[in-house]
Amino acid sequence: MPPIRSAALSTPAVLFNSYTFIFGFLPLVVLGFALCTRCRARQPAMIFLAGASLVFYGWWNWHYLFLLLFSIAFNYGWGLLLHRRAVAVSGRVTTARRVLLAVGMSVNLGVLAYFKYADFLISTVDAAFGWHWELHHIMLPLAVSFFTFEQITYLVDAYFGAPRQHDFLDYALFITLFPRLIAGPIIRPREILPQLTRASTYTMSAANLNAGLLIFAIGLFKKVMIADAFSPLVGPIFDRVGPTSFTDAWGATLAFTLQIYFDFSGYSDMAIGLALLFNIKLPENFDSPYQARNIIDFWRRWHITLSSFLRDYLYIPLGGNRKGTVRRYVNLMITMGLGGLWHGASWTFVLWGALHGAYLTINHLWQRTRIQLPSAVAWPLTFVAVMVGWVFFRAHSMDTTQRILAGMVGLNGFAWDAFPYSIGRKEYQMIVAALVMVLFCPNRQSLMQWEWTSDRLYAIAFTALAALPILRLGDPTPFVYFQF
Repeated sequence: MPPIRSAALSTPAVLFNSYTFIFGFLPLVVLGFALCTRCRARQPAMIFLAGASLVFYGWWNWHYLFLLLFSIAFNYGWGLLLHRRAVAVSGRVTTARRVLLAVGMSVNLGVLAYFKYADFLISTVDAAFGWHWELHHIMLPLAVSFFTFEQITYLVDAYFGAPRQHDFLDYALFITLFPRLIAGPIIRPREILPQLTRASTYTMSAANLNAGLLIFAIGLFKKVMIADAFSPLVGPIFDRVGPTSFTDAWGATLAFTLQIYFDFSGYSDMAIGLALLFNIKLPENFDSPYQARNIIDFWRRWHITLSSFLRDYLYIPLGGNRKGTVRRYVNLMITMGLGGLWHGASWTFVLWGALHGAYLTINHLWQRTRIQLPSAVAWPLTFVAVMVGWVFFRAHSMDTTQRILAGMVGLNGFAWDAFPYSIGRKEYQMIVAALVMVLFCPNRQSLMQWEWTSDRLYAIAFTALAALPILRLGDPTPFVYFQF
């Protein structure tokens, strides 16, 4: 059964890696924000920034603005009910509080399930029972997975009676803030709402402007110059029909491994840099994950905000490691399986998550032996395990997954030019160069801690990082995580 994925975007969003955004939207928003800050009051700047974020979202499909606004209004109001109930009963757990939280979460998950999983569920039932229900072909709203998770964290905080020192405008900006609205990082209320209520946020800071622009340029360079360079090596092999050679299968998998890293870490850098222009600090989402020497460490470094969300709002509520060894590993499998499903309505995503659940289980069991593997063994073992997982993540069907994996183990031969499209030595040289960069070059966090000897050197670094990708923005490509 082929996977059912939500319909593609009908019109392109305002991409960070586009001339429209870099030379149109962003300068106008920064200028408007600067003018608003001259009022020496935070409300005009907040209204302007929230309005600009809604324009950013509505540029793709203005009809879904109503869904976003409904979600914001409902969750703010429901959070108020939960908080008042928590205060009224002095934090005691009552049936009424549980019911209120369950209803609020059900509304959020119901919206997510309808738009993201309706066709997947229908197709699964059809395949299981031989029925022929018609698919709805629902277009997936941008960012629905991200803002749903964030609003769930808001309701849970309200349920536990977290201090409430914000108003509706603060909350609306928390959800809509355009730098991280589309693909994260996933932020929690306590990480950003205190920043939105500070008057010092609504000023212009030369230091934050400089740092934010450099971080944005680093992310833009990752996306345009590196991630997009690997995309042509991935599609022709993953999307074609027929057997795949050993070199093509490994080459395409390595290329996607690097593409998704530079694409998503580049987006996260750009989001952090853009938010810093407005004096807002977003949490880190990546910390050189391909340098990890075990899967546990990998998930502490890859998509950090999603990992911590799954841990705190799914794994721990399921019982975590508090109910015995077997239950611990069952909880891991459930958490990672649902984490895979969050990425997309396809069994390949579920299997990707389940595979990582199995990896984590094996890793925890191995740690109980207290045997330390040398880095020369631990790192390649971890990296290859992650690569095998990316095959499931990228493939559009189980047939594709089986075909790529068959090629990787040599079932279709080892020749360089065995099939019409091959990844040759030149492409492998590019892959090796990118791997060296990932493994041995300082990451963005390290670069930003350097003490620059002069403003001129800083300006030269920014110009080089920004100018090269800007010259190649003729046909910008969407970010991988836009589809989630």
